[in-house]
Amino acid sequence: MASIVKRNNRYCVVYTYKHTNGTLKQKWETFTDLADAKNRKKEVEYKESVGTFVAPQCRTLKDLLKEYVTLYGRTKWALSTYQSNTALISNYIEPLIGSMKLQDLTTRVIEGYYQRLLKYEAVDPMCGKRQHQYVSPGTVRSVHKILRSAFEQAVKWELMEKNPCIYATLPKYTAKKRD
Repeated sequence: MASIVKRNNRYCVVYTYKHTNGTLKQKWETFTDLADAKNRKKEVEYKESVGTFVAPQCRTLKDLLKEYVTLYGRTKWALSTYQSNTALISNYIEPLIGSMKLQDLTTRVIEGYYQRLLKYEAVDPMCGKRQHQYVSPGTVRSVHKILRSAFEQAVKWELMEKNPCIYATLPKYTAKKRD
């Protein structure tokens, strides 16, 4: 059974669940809108009645990416792809949004992150030092591919309900011909 508690200007959905070690734990999920809290309460109660309820784990994007690289990246990526993707993760994803909880990541947050990333100083992939230019739209596209794939795996692993990168709008990118 779930309940809604008002705290300041926010609404908390409170429910108990059985932890993996068998103990009962209490979970508080905070929402800014009463309608969202009511929807979450209905969802929790419905899943409890059907018997498919699994409490969401308070995991950050950094934790997800670490697990994603370990379980998915090492087996699916070639060595050069592995190196470039881990460099993108450590230089552009973890410093800016790595500490965010998975449940807080929405399409709107991802789009804001892409716009913020365009104003972020680029990092030289060879030595890891900051360059005196900004991140290119091509690099943002590469970061988007990593995030989209990682969130797709999180949906498969049932850590997230949906992938926030599917409907995210990317900055305009024009391919340039090499010399």
